[in-house]
Amino acid sequence: MDWDAIRQLLPHYLALIVILTVLLTGLQLVWPGASIWVQIGVAVLLGLAYPTAVRYFGLAPDPWE
Repeated sequence: MDWDAIRQLLPHYLALIVILTVLLTGLQLVWPGASIWVQIGVAVLLGLAYPTAVRYFGLAPDPWE
């Protein structure tokens, strides 16, 4: 197991969890009847957009390069 890579990735995965929690909570406040498929779509879009945005801003950890 590569502990250095885990240490580099951990803050990004924690940020993803926090951002996803905030987005899904906001979605429930704005649209209380949002289906599970909408929530899954938000999670997938965030999962694809976050690493791309981090690379674009030059903040990506070495394992994502």
